[in-house]
Amino acid sequence: MKPWIWLRALAILLAVFAVGHTLGTAAPKVTRGPGEAVVFAAMQDFRFPVMGFERTYWEFYRGFALIISLQLLLMMAFAWQVGTISRHSRRLALPLAITLQLGCVGLAILGWMFFFGAPIDSPPQGTARFRGQRNASV
Repeated sequence: MKPWIWLRALAILLAVFAVGHTLGTAAPKVTRGPGEAVVFAAMQDFRFPVMGFERTYWEFYRGFALIISLQLLLMMAFAWQVGTISRHSRRLALPLAITLQLGCVGLAILGWMFFFGAPIDSPPQGTARFRGQRNASV
């Protein structure tokens, strides 16, 4: 399969991941009982100063969730653009694809260490296939 197809597939997977992440963190609901409700309330109620601003842990939680969604969308756009470049020049696309792969591998490692395994199955595979295709065609 051609490298640009793998990169486009990666872009689509990153888009799905971004949408899932955004929807999954958009309006968290208490589903695990009163203990979870207490944690949510504490995160929303406790205010503290940070660099001249008053913030809550909940605002940090929501802010970081949205930042991750934005980063996933940017990685999606980058994968799509590298796929376009790879159609014309694999040699120019390779360093960009390697950079993208390092980012996806970093996400996979952090996801495995701090969250769970489901989201890490997909992103690194697309760019790894590009490198394999590139080596086979040279």
